[in-house]
Parts: sequence; C-alpha cells; structure tokens
Amino acid sequence: MTKLWVMFFTSLLLVSAMNFYAVIREPDMIEIDEIRNFPRETVKIEGILTGYVRDPYGEGADRIDLQVQEIDGHSVAKVRWNIDRNNEVPPIGTVVTVEGEVSEWNGRIWLQSNGYGAIIAQDGFVDFSETKLVEVGRDPQSFSNSSLQIDGWISEALAPDVTYHSLYLMDNHVYGGADHLLYIQIEGRVIDWVEAGSHVRVSGWLQFDERSYRWRLLVQASEVEVLSQGVPSSVNWEADPYSLTFDIGKMVFATGTVVNEGGEWLLRGPSPNDSMCFLPSEDDLDQSNLSGTSGVWAGRLAWAADEAEVCLDRGYDLMSERVTGEFGDDTTELSDVASDPFSYVGGNYTFEGWVTDPISPDYDKGYVGDGADYYERQTKLRLLLVGEHSEYIEANQPIRFNATVLWSDADGRVVLEARSWTLGDSPDPVVLNWGDGYNSWRWDLGKMVQLSGEAVTDEDGIDWISRSGSDEKVCLLGDGAESIEQLSIGEPVDWVGRLSMEEFGMESTARFCIDVR
Repeated sequence: MTKLWVMFFTSLLLVSAMNFYAVIREPDMIEIDEIRNFPRETVKIEGILTGYVRDPYGEGADRIDLQVQEIDGHSVAKVRWNIDRNNEVPPIGTVVTVEGEVSEWNGRIWLQSNGYGAIIAQDGFVDFSETKLVEVGRDPQSFSNSSLQIDGWISEALAPDVTYHSLYLMDNHVYGGADHLLYIQIEGRVIDWVEAGSHVRVSGWLQFDERSYRWRLLVQASEVEVLSQGVPSSVNWEADPYSLTFDIGKMVFATGTVVNEGGEWLLRGPSPNDSMCFLPSEDDLDQSNLSGTSGVWAGRLAWAADEAEVCLDRGYDLMSERVTGEFGDDTTELSDVASDPFSYVGGNYTFEGWVTDPISPDYDKGYVGDGADYYERQTKLRLLLVGEHSEYIEANQPIRFNATVLWSDADGRVVLEARSWTLGDSPDPVVLNWGDGYNSWRWDLGKMVQLSGEAVTDEDGIDWISRSGSDEKVCLLGDGAESIEQLSIGEPVDWVGRLSMEEFGMESTARFCIDVR
C-alpha cells in the first residue's frame, strides 16, 4: 500500500512539473513559411515589418493587423495584434519578433498575438529603396502622377498570351489576408506564366481614376520583376462550387479520381456530389488506364464556355513561351527599343514587323508588332507613316521600314516615324462564323473578312447578307448588283469585304456591315 502512495505522489509531481514547464517555457522560434505546420500552437517568428492597419474593419476594435516578411526570403505572415489601437507601432522596415498562437479559419492562417510583449522591435532596420504599399495607402496624393517601384503579391495569374491584365497588388500572398490592395493595370505580354500569389516588384505610374473613383498603378509588362513564384493552392471540395470561379486562371491541386462517363472526363472528389470537369493533357490520354486513376492532379482552372462550368485543365504548359517573328540580320528588334527607348531616341534604324490593325489610306498612324498575330506578339510600338499610301494596310501584314525613333512628350511613349516602307503579302481574310455575336466580331472591325450567306434586298432597298434558314443577317455595302448575282448563282456565296459598324435609324442602335466594294 505504501508503494502505491509513493507512485501516486510521484505521478502527481511529474504532472505538475510538466504543466509548470508548459506555462513557463519559451515558445519555439520557427521560420515564417513553417507556420502552417504548427496549428493552435504558440510560436515565435522574426521578420521585417512591411505594413500595418489599425482597426481594419472600422468597428472601434482594439486591434492592429500587421504584415511581417522573411528577412532573407519572400514568405509573409499576417499578425492580428489585440492591443490598444492607438499603441505605437515600430516603423516600417523594422526587424520585429512576434509571439502568437497559430490560428486558421477557412484556409486562412495568421498569428493571434495579445498584449504589449507580443511584438518586440529588434535593433535591425531595413531601408527600403522602393515604396511600400502602406506608404502609398496613407497618403496617395503625395505620390500622384509619379513613377513608383513597389513590391507585393499579385491577386491573379498573368498569362503569356494576354496583353492586358487588371488585378491587385497586395501585401499578403492570400487575398483574404491582405491589409492593403492597390489596383494595377498591366499592359503588354509577359514571357511566362506568373502565378497568382507570386511576389513581384513592379514599376509604374500612379494615377487617380476619375471614372471608378480609385487609385491605380499603370504598369508595362516588361516592368514586372518576379521575385518568387506563387505556390498553387488546393481545391477545397467542401467549399461552395461558385467560389471556384474566383480562381479561374490559377494553378491548383485537386485530389480525386478521374473517370470517363459517356465520353466526358470528370474528376470525382471524396463525396458522391463532388465533381469537376476534367480536361486531360496529351500525356494523360496516352495512359491506357487513365479512367479510374486516383491521385493529386495539378492543373489550371479554366472556364469551359461549351459546358458553362469550371474545369481543371491539364493541358497548360507552365513555362509556355510565345516565339516572336524572325528578323533579318540588318534590322533592329522592336523589343530592344521598348526595353531601352532613350538609347535609340533620335536615331534612324531599319525595322521589320507586322502591322497590328488596319491603316486606311486617309490615316497615317498605327501600330507595328514583333509577331505575325495576337498570340505571337510580345512588343507593339506606335507607327507614324510620313507619306501617302493609296490602299489599306491590312492587320497582320508584314512591313519592313526605315524609321526615326522619337519620344512623344504629350503621349509619354515611343513613336517610330517611317518615311519609306515595303509591305509583304496581305493575310487571308478573317472567316466570320454566324452566331459568334458582337463580342467576337468586334475584334475584327476594319479588317478584311469572309462570310458565307445569301444576298437579299428588303422592301426598303437595303442589301443584306442573310444566313440560310434563319433570321440572322448583316448589311451588305456594294454596288447594288449583288442580289442579282446571287440569284444567278442560286446558292450561298462566300462574301469577302471589310467589316464595319454603322448607326442607323433615330435610335441609338448600330449594325455590322460588310463592304465588298
């Protein structure tokens, strides 16, 4: 009996000692990118204070949210500091030590810190050469109409085959964890995919957009420096399916089983109702046992217009690069001028490229690019033709020209003033498809197009190209003999002409026309 009492008191002593140690022990110092591995534990991190906001939701709460970045890295942690909101915060750029509990909700992770001893400023201080988001947010007027260099994390992916992006530059790699968001517009084409959540440094021009009542940073694609690529996120099968539409274009991982049901590929999740459209790559299709295979599938979320749903597209090449056109040995590349314009201003050079949009005989301005079409083009510069040209210069038509490189102060851009040029063969007309509608056809306005249909004249004497067996029609501009010609042929004709749009009637309406004259 005595031994049992000894064992009891010994156990009690050990438990008390362990509880006492748990109370007084110092939290572990961990790396910022390891936070996710310590859920509901109290830890310490050390990093650079890059931004903060007091009472983030304006509720009068005693809370300050901070962003802390790795000293020699690109990871960032969000800290929710429960303290008097008027408390003094260390200056931006200070190296701080943060103690807090790792909290997680709905995929968001942050440190929950309480009290005055939770944030301690160290002796180190980083002098930022570029402007921080928090500084622009405090007083944007002082940065208005000036060139800024800012680093942050992008809210959406940048695709290499798109020449215009609108997104946000954030002080956190996760949209929901960001305290500061700066709207940016990126013009031009990036060389490779830049994933959502990537850490970038951009240089651009800050303006107030009077139309949308917000500040925006105008950035050229060549001024986007990728410091660290974003990490793909995982698809949460339990989330609302509609939420997936916010991640279209992003790289993700999805755990599930690939099945083929009646010729349609699907990715099945853990529950019977978990399903997603699956677009296999060529390598996937080479597998004889693809259907029924389970695993973690990486791909890019894409919108399938035919099915009107979100799909996991496995066919994207993460490092895809568009090849620009071939140039002669004695020519200057347009991209060289775009990357360092002031080294070329005032000089005469020979260029080769492709005209990006039609230039009418009564107009002398256009653009020239270094690719034969929209998808191959990476650089586009303003072109000024000094002299007459009696015919249309078509979109995507090759051109070789001698030009003086000028800088337009009024427009803030490079202008190539050409006094002599040689044109290549005109490209084939763009084939229009009935039913594509305005959003598709509008990109071909001014271009030579081809449309199959029957020429008819209505009771008001207006000529139309009509789609056989339907009410769809496009106005036809010709010499008036087209309907007679159509009667003699007796079947639909491929009409080739220039696509235009004109207003008609007393109402503010417009219609497409094809000019075959």
